[in-house]
Amino acid sequence: MVLPEEVAARILAEAVRRRGSLRDAAALYFQRHPEHEYMKPLVRVLTLGVARHYILLDRALELLGYGPPSHSTSWMLTRVAAFEAMFGRLKPSRARALSEKTGVRLEDLEKLREMRPRDVAKGLSGLDRLSVLYSFPRWMLEELLQAGVPELPRLLEALNRDPQRWIRIRPGVDVERLRESLRGQGVEIEPDRDLPDVARIVEGADRATRTREYREGLYVLQDKASALVAHVAEPQGRLVVDPTAGAAIKASHAAWLGSRYSVAGDLKPQRIGEAVKTLERLRLRHHADIYVGDARRLPLRGFDVAIIDPPCTDIGRLQYEPEIKLWLTRGHAKYFRRLQLQMLLEAVDAALPGARIVYSVCTLTHSETIWVTRRLLEKRPEAELVEQKPRIGERPRRLPQAQRMLPHLHGTQGFYIAVFEKR
Repeated sequence: MVLPEEVAARILAEAVRRRGSLRDAAALYFQRHPEHEYMKPLVRVLTLGVARHYILLDRALELLGYGPPSHSTSWMLTRVAAFEAMFGRLKPSRARALSEKTGVRLEDLEKLREMRPRDVAKGLSGLDRLSVLYSFPRWMLEELLQAGVPELPRLLEALNRDPQRWIRIRPGVDVERLRESLRGQGVEIEPDRDLPDVARIVEGADRATRTREYREGLYVLQDKASALVAHVAEPQGRLVVDPTAGAAIKASHAAWLGSRYSVAGDLKPQRIGEAVKTLERLRLRHHADIYVGDARRLPLRGFDVAIIDPPCTDIGRLQYEPEIKLWLTRGHAKYFRRLQLQMLLEAVDAALPGARIVYSVCTLTHSETIWVTRRLLEKRPEAELVEQKPRIGERPRRLPQAQRMLPHLHGTQGFYIAVFEKR
């Protein structure tokens, strides 16, 4: 008989092997093994739990004489057993089965049940202690510290929790009527105090894409920090290009805010398919041209607004995808910063004088956010870093014109936004 813990271990190992998401690895597994569908809820808890606490689990196991840690399926199973012992309710019968499959003695599983994170981190200090307590690789902590992110322990704690969900509402929709209708369908929302077209999902996030209003395009799921991007872009009456559009969430927002027209592109054809679906559901297909292309070589010149939301380390999205901590390295951050800078340089060169170029990333590393902004200013003196309206985020100490949205301060993804105007 296959245990849910074994399924979780296989999915974790596969996600790391593919450098992909737990969601994709789980979908592939359950597609191949439909007989295990009933395990999905527990497997989700186990995989997310291990991804969020793997360094803590590894150290706890090493203190008991097990190791060395790896990302093999067998060690993933050992991590899963340790997670259940430390954070779950490991029943005696399940403990015996896991002991047989992992080689962890029953008495050691009992010791893990008694361990607390502070016990595991005993004797450590500084970043080494934070790395174990919150299971963040040390290089990530160094990047966040260098970026000057405030209240680092609170940020790490927030990134290890489930995210707050948000929606963006179509202009002209009566928010109170929408709120009442959604309540009747099991979704409770609360209008945001900062952005007039954004609302927080208080209850029923799992049902938010199954409502009548969602199907009719009256709202879209979008994090508040992401929704801030189109507002600071000031797209009203302007030609907007979004060459890293993905599913066209930001391009559609620019249209809702009154852009004259939008051009949305992405390097991946499958993402273009998602963009078309988004625009059609929101009844905006007539408002945008869609193309497949590389944002480092723009097909369009002479635009008024560019939204550059390039690939990044996604550290601000760890609430959604904690598994990236398992395989992401500082080398990835350096690769992404070069890519981001190339895209921004191209956008500045292709834009009209007076154009606004918005650089937004769902990460908080110094290598990407601060470094990229400074390098762009050095390489393109005609690009001026400007103040943003609205300003609801935190000002980075070294670049006060930019703003950061932080999960422990704003209830959003971790997000960085800088706005440039071309002189």
